Amino acid sequence: MNWSEGAENVLTALAKMVPETLRQLAHMSAKDEAESIAQERGANEVDVDDAMRGWIRITPPDQRNGLVAVIDSLGLEPETYVEELENAEGWDEESEEPPDSGM
Repeated sequence: MNWSEGAENVLTALAKMVPETLRQLAHMSAKDEAESIAQERGANEVDVDDAMRGWIRITPPDQRNGLVAVIDSLGLEPETYVEELENAEGWDEESEEPPDSGM
């Protein structure tokens, strides 16, 4: 799937915030999630919102409050992502692994 330049930049910036030992895994997981989101909306290109939503979905729900400042620092509107930030669907409360992560 194609990625807009803005989406690539957002994903790269987000991945840089992850410790190096986990960075590639986080990047790949978020990329897969963002592409899934783009497909769900019938698009053939991942945009900035898809990339951000993908990142939110792979972030454990108890760590998402910290993403509000990150979203704002990227020049995006946190209000756009309220539903994703509050939704813990697919996350096991006792586990910190994203759904279908294979971990």
